[in-house]
Amino acid sequence: MGVMRRKLLLVLALFTVVCVSARAEVTPQQLTDPEYMINGGYSESTAEEILILKNRHDGKPCEPLYEKSNNKFVRFWKNCYSYLDPAQDSEERYHHDIHMGPSYHDL
Repeated sequence: MGVMRRKLLLVLALFTVVCVSARAEVTPQQLTDPEYMINGGYSESTAEEILILKNRHDGKPCEPLYEKSNNKFVRFWKNCYSYLDPAQDSEERYHHDIHMGPSYHDL
């Protein structure tokens, strides 16, 4: 009878260990961290967009996460093209209120 109790106690102990859940707590701040998102399989542009939205909400300056080009000439023409074509997904985005037509305030 002592062996039966030991086996029952062992089975109950194993059942208790299996049923205990791991309470890993991840905050929304950690879930929206750019490095965490990129390592989780999201693209750089998605991580950058979420970082910009978080910065806008917190009142911080909106800066791009990754700087793509250091050549000023190339950057100038890409900015001109992205200004003329709003559907263009440029590396340097314009973060301003969108109006129906361009004006000198956008420059």
